[in-house]
Amino acid sequence: MKKLLSLFIMAVMILTTAVPAFAQPAAGLGLERAIVKVKSIIDIPETASIFESGSWDDPETGRVWNLTWTSPDYEQYFSVSITDSGVILSFSSHITRDTGIIGGLTREDGRKSAEEFLRKALPEKMSDFRLVDGRSFDWAFSFTYRVFINDIPVNNMTLNIDVDKHNGRVMNYFGHNFAGDRDVFPVPGEVVGAEKGLAAFAGSDGISLIYNSSFDYQTRELNIFPSYVLNSNKFIDAASGEVLDGYMDFGRAYGGARAEAVVSDSAEEDAGLTPEEQRLVDVMAGLISRETAVRSALSLLSWLPSSSSPQSSSLSSMYYDREKYVWYLNFENFSASVDAKSRELLSFYSYSSSDGRESRVISEDAARRTAVEFARKAAGNKFDSVVLDESSVRRMGHSFFFTRNVNGTPFPGNYISVSVDPVSGRIAHYDLVWFDNAVFPDLSEAISAEEALEVFAGEDSFDLLYTRVAEDKIAVVYGFIEGPFFLVDPFTGTKLGHDGKPYRDVRAVDSYEDIAGKWYEQVVNTLLDNGYFLDGDAFEGGKQITQEEFLRYMHSPFQAHYSSDDFYEMLIRNNVINEGEKAPGSIISRQDAAKFAIRFLGLDKAAKDGSIFRNVFSDAVSGDYLGYAALARALGIMQGDAAGNFNGGREMTRAEAAVVVFNLLKAI
Repeated sequence: MKKLLSLFIMAVMILTTAVPAFAQPAAGLGLERAIVKVKSIIDIPETASIFESGSWDDPETGRVWNLTWTSPDYEQYFSVSITDSGVILSFSSHITRDTGIIGGLTREDGRKSAEEFLRKALPEKMSDFRLVDGRSFDWAFSFTYRVFINDIPVNNMTLNIDVDKHNGRVMNYFGHNFAGDRDVFPVPGEVVGAEKGLAAFAGSDGISLIYNSSFDYQTRELNIFPSYVLNSNKFIDAASGEVLDGYMDFGRAYGGARAEAVVSDSAEEDAGLTPEEQRLVDVMAGLISRETAVRSALSLLSWLPSSSSPQSSSLSSMYYDREKYVWYLNFENFSASVDAKSRELLSFYSYSSSDGRESRVISEDAARRTAVEFARKAAGNKFDSVVLDESSVRRMGHSFFFTRNVNGTPFPGNYISVSVDPVSGRIAHYDLVWFDNAVFPDLSEAISAEEALEVFAGEDSFDLLYTRVAEDKIAVVYGFIEGPFFLVDPFTGTKLGHDGKPYRDVRAVDSYEDIAGKWYEQVVNTLLDNGYFLDGDAFEGGKQITQEEFLRYMHSPFQAHYSSDDFYEMLIRNNVINEGEKAPGSIISRQDAAKFAIRFLGLDKAAKDGSIFRNVFSDAVSGDYLGYAALARALGIMQGDAAGNFNGGREMTRAEAAVVVFNLLKAI
């Protein structure tokens, strides 16, 4: 447990050092005053007695202090980053608990605690924030606030805060990209209007038709599917209608597919091989040796010593193609990977490249020529099927990203990326990610970008907002304040998930219009506060509940975007339901509700032998359900009616289901 907590603490410290700045530095606090400032806002218990501190200098905020308090038994941990000017950038904590999911506070109580904390931490900025999202997780309420200036939302300026459901204590807090003192937010004058802004957006590269890919790890099938996607960094100037690029300091995450499993360099003959084992032996027989892979890599990396020998190596299959194997080679100052059949160089990374602080000798044009020449030589005819992403050059200078293009349609999942060292002019990084046997659907019947954009605009607000368009400039623009959580099918105009399956658009319900004064009102509202709900504006407590509705109610925080099939696959994997019991549209009985609830708790093995249990109900209980009924009674999940009857075969209503789910969560 302590090892896990240590890993948690390390992760938290990494995250807290990456939080952007709020404002310009004022007079320095120093360590002592920084501690006092933190403890005036955050309740640090005396039991967290191990104190450590560190600091670093930030170009925007000046010195930043990182302060941590830990209890000797590692049961409590608190970490705070605070600027020398007294602004808390982030706060995270961990307290080992034995409390259940159902807390003693309402979501409104949680919101009040969050805003009381913010008034202390950000007294001068609190009026700029508005609550835009509030959710409930196992032990905490989570609230998201966004900055509004002149009643206009500010893109990428948000604040997140988590509050303990049981005691109202703020558990975590962090902000993102807050404005500095020098930032100017212009007051909007005459604007072109959202309709013209949307038309201009459609005419830009703000919306694109691309190929996507998803991989099913259970069936091991690669699915290539087309969709329309939005570029969330594209905006329309509100005054002129011109297309603008948002200013974002980020790099592209490079890296290809990695190994499913490492296998030995050779396979011994076995007289009793299965067809699958024989297939693998045959595949391995056609692979190149490690020495051949090394020679293939070094033949392209001509500036490296030809005598270089790897310190370690492995041979692994690619996750998306069981027939494709890759040699991964790790040298003293670089690493490389080589296709074990085709001998293609798939990746290269130099550990000895310049760190960017040295004077650049190589111009961007020269770097581009070097990158193109190397990519053409390393990738062969694949290079004829790629298009350079010019925006990547603007963002990353001497790095070049070439996207695979199929019949005029980009496939970002396949690419060639090359980085050139700006000092030496040599290749610093290379990556080739390519699905050799992919099948791409025809797009001749696709709907227009304008039609697809209407689908996006109908769900995600396209409206006025502030965004940064240069390091020192903020503009009023039209755009999407947040990227959509779905894609658009180019043939039907319907919404798709990022796996290519139909998108299930379920958002957490905050209230019901028909429960006031009902006997189940308090239970249903408590479940809502804790993130558990049934879809719809009305609860309809007297209506019978289906098996799928009941199971989704139990799994509310985790099931929202699952399709019905995927949801049941998850339930079967987790042993909540068996394949033969699947009946999504059937009305659930009380005895099946008890069975699924006990399995949810992981007690199926204890319950399924009914012969060891005594019937504690007044009516007869089927032997197949007796153990589940007895445990449900013992744990307070299902008590029976006033006469002590279990009524196992009776169909359950939505109100009764709410009581069962409520009691189940209290039993955890």
